[in-house]
Amino acid sequence: MFLLSFDDRDPLAAQISAFGWRVSAARRDDNLKTRFLSAHALIAVIDVRDADGRGLHAIQDLTPLSVKGGFAIIALGDETSDSEIAQKCLRSGATHFLDIANPHADLRSAIDFAYRYVENVRGGAEVVQSFHNMFSESDDAWSYSTSDLSKNWVSDHLQRRLPSYDFQLYPITAIYRQLSKRERGRARGAMGRLKDGSAQAAVPHEIDGERVIHHLHQTDDRLYGRIEYLAPENADKDWTDRDILSGLRNSSAARVWIKDRLSSGKQIGLIALGLKNFRTINAAFGRLTGDQLLRVIGQRLMSETNRQNVDECLVSRFDGQNFLISIALENDQSPIADLAEHLLQSVFAPVEINGRNIQMIARAGIALSIDSRDEGLLLRRVSLALAEAIAADAVLLKVNSASDADVALEHQLEEQLAEAIDRGDIVVAFQPQMKVETGQLVGAEALARWDHPEYGLLGAATLFAVAERAGLMAQLSMHIHRRALSEAAQWPDSLSFLRLSINTTAIDLAAPGFVEQILDQVAESGFPRDRLTLEITESELIGDMANSVYKLSQLRERGVRIAIDDFGTGYSSLAYLKELPLDYLKIDSGLTGDIGGSAKDRVVVRSIINMAHSLDLLVIAEGVETEAQLELLAVQNCEYYQGFLRSSPLPPEEFEIFALRSN
Repeated sequence: MFLLSFDDRDPLAAQISAFGWRVSAARRDDNLKTRFLSAHALIAVIDVRDADGRGLHAIQDLTPLSVKGGFAIIALGDETSDSEIAQKCLRSGATHFLDIANPHADLRSAIDFAYRYVENVRGGAEVVQSFHNMFSESDDAWSYSTSDLSKNWVSDHLQRRLPSYDFQLYPITAIYRQLSKRERGRARGAMGRLKDGSAQAAVPHEIDGERVIHHLHQTDDRLYGRIEYLAPENADKDWTDRDILSGLRNSSAARVWIKDRLSSGKQIGLIALGLKNFRTINAAFGRLTGDQLLRVIGQRLMSETNRQNVDECLVSRFDGQNFLISIALENDQSPIADLAEHLLQSVFAPVEINGRNIQMIARAGIALSIDSRDEGLLLRRVSLALAEAIAADAVLLKVNSASDADVALEHQLEEQLAEAIDRGDIVVAFQPQMKVETGQLVGAEALARWDHPEYGLLGAATLFAVAERAGLMAQLSMHIHRRALSEAAQWPDSLSFLRLSINTTAIDLAAPGFVEQILDQVAESGFPRDRLTLEITESELIGDMANSVYKLSQLRERGVRIAIDDFGTGYSSLAYLKELPLDYLKIDSGLTGDIGGSAKDRVVVRSIINMAHSLDLLVIAEGVETEAQLELLAVQNCEYYQGFLRSSPLPPEEFEIFALRSN
């Protein structure tokens, strides 16, 4: 089978391969007759949609060969776009036409019908050929038998073209031995795809300075190779757009595909899919199994998008364990979410590799172009959506509906953050903490803010989201700790009873010198160690509980107090609370806000407070905004609170005035 499709080569090739055909696919019409003849095809499928007349010219070029050789030409068109396209194709020389846009179109039946046509024209016995008869000595081709090495074959033409290659000593591997390290990686990736069930694969590489595409095909006991030399003017068009491992298009090719369609006025929908537990799979089963899993996912994605009749789309490997489905949308954009949900369920179903059952945890992000015409911002939006979905616990799918301006702003902030840290634009504000029973000020939590010269004061949520994407969490955290300790150390002697709470992240805790770093910062600032509390959220501790317990215990032994922050947000466990060296438990503001609601909400808060007291922990309620909430907390014997009821977070100088007045 020979396929020419200017826009949808890969989806069509995968679909036809799934029917059992060996497909030689192209998306360029240069040197068409030679490429068709070297494929030894019985049927040519020419996709004339959106081809600007090139599809009809391709049919005309192949028609003399069709008449002489008795093969079929199937034209794939869209009668809704051109009501006369069928007649145009048939007049150009096509033997068959299929309106591929028709929901009832059956490509498999059309190919079967065309095959019967070829049988009638050429005679059934002549058509039924084995693979080893499909190449001649005049081809740049070879074949390898897995059952009988004496049947290995290299064409005379290939041996004459490459006289310096020792095909006598290395009948099949002579070419492989000349490849660069990167090219060998491509070859291993292609062989891996064949091993995992793909009917064909292609490897781009160089032979004596010339660029080629090495087409590989496999039957039950035989491997076939055919080398296609690229014309110099086209050598760069299909060279580096393939992912080595999966065989899918790579991210650069996806970007070009998206840019081309956006520039032509089309709406684009992107679905990014990623494995949340890929690191765990690699650690448990090894990298080779992880690579094989990615190849399986790539093949499943190709098959499923074809099965779902997604007309104009590109399946690519985005980066690492992430994949991207790029779709040219019509008027209705809603089915893209349905497709994403279907792919999550079907593509990422368990797979058995080397006798091991691999369970996959996948997430998806979606972005729609709407009025966007910037492929970079659109790709960034879908990346952010996927990142949010992976970071969430119970959410499988996230849709990023931000505008290009919002995404551009986030990108700008990421580029500016490092300089902002060095310049001191990251400041702290102090959230007062009060006694529930008396209203007395007892301390403050240091909260980070970005005093941006153009956009004003940016909150902690924006700041930390930008820092995480920019890879600056460790630097940001160290800066905030140093700044908070320095500001608190300047409190007057009359406020020497106040405690300071600073927030700690999992990245901080995982750092080898975390304990010494904190203690050195405290000593450098002059703030008393026994008045410092480190706050860390529940979810930050789950990754390495033993390491967390060890480091927090070291700090606690040196006088630093430890608090669990945002308790009740998803990982609450009495078991690990008993293990950790804790002094305080902070109730999440969401639970505090619900305390004035139903009786069940009050029961939940009461249970948390009672549990904390049973473990000899003091309780701090966050987000207290009403007197009614404060009264209910007092009834439940909660010790401390913070929130807008008494004060919002204050700049250092304003907090000092507030504290002196409260004293």
